Amino acid sequence: MSFKYTLRKGNKGQEVARLQLKVGAKVDGDFGSGTKKSVEEYQEDYNLTVDGIAGPQTLDSMGIEVFPAIDLSSWNGTVDFKKVAAAGVKHVWIKLTEGTTHQNPGAQKKFDDARKEGLTVGAYHFGRPDTSPDNPKDWEREANNFLLQLEKVGVECGDLIPVLDVEKGMKTDDNHNVNWCLKWLDKVGCETKTRPLVYTARWAWQLYIMKADKDVQNDLSSYPLWLASYNSGVEPARKTALWDKWDIWQWSGSGAVPGVKGKCDQNWIAGGQLNKLRVP
Repeated sequence: MSFKYTLRKGNKGQEVARLQLKVGAKVDGDFGSGTKKSVEEYQEDYNLTVDGIAGPQTLDSMGIEVFPAIDLSSWNGTVDFKKVAAAGVKHVWIKLTEGTTHQNPGAQKKFDDARKEGLTVGAYHFGRPDTSPDNPKDWEREANNFLLQLEKVGVECGDLIPVLDVEKGMKTDDNHNVNWCLKWLDKVGCETKTRPLVYTARWAWQLYIMKADKDVQNDLSSYPLWLASYNSGVEPARKTALWDKWDIWQWSGSGAVPGVKGKCDQNWIAGGQLNKLRVP
């Protein structure tokens, strides 16, 4: 499988708009004939292959290459990161913790092996705002569980920023869910000097977030978004009404990646956004 994100005539979405801004085309997110002509002119000016298609080489020359990434948990077993890197995937998030006590088996080995092969690594926590809704410090216990394990695997300058996986919550109290997430994100962000990512999907937003007060929802949307939407193409088909852009798009939960046994989550990191997704 090729891990090359490419924009061409007929595509639509935020990355098309980003490309249009770079080549001086009308910024409407719709790759039409005018955009194709502008891309061709850009390619000619910069001695690139003139085909009107914005693949990795053209996007990289503009500083907006869209990078592939994977995310892993214990379900993926032992991973051959040498094969992963050789396939062109250089960025990986690894599940570290869930809830207040769970530590994901095999996480340390995955971190160590990925680093040995030169991959950029990051950690994510599967949040459980639903388990102890009557405990006002439950979010803190989960944040501490994550931070303790993050210290063990090590966090380095240039690593990928932490992630809160939001797929669970109280179905009857969206305000509880969002406030819980904001407290977790603030604590982890302060401890790691980052702005953590929020991983979620439209279905999870609908179940656990969208009925919360607008002010707390807006606070949540100030964090970068990792959106799950399983579809082909260059843009997520199933978006939330809360975030107006995605920083990472998980486009498949059942991809084939060399070095990973069985199904593997596959993602795109939005053009030009990689640096802001790194630990300073």
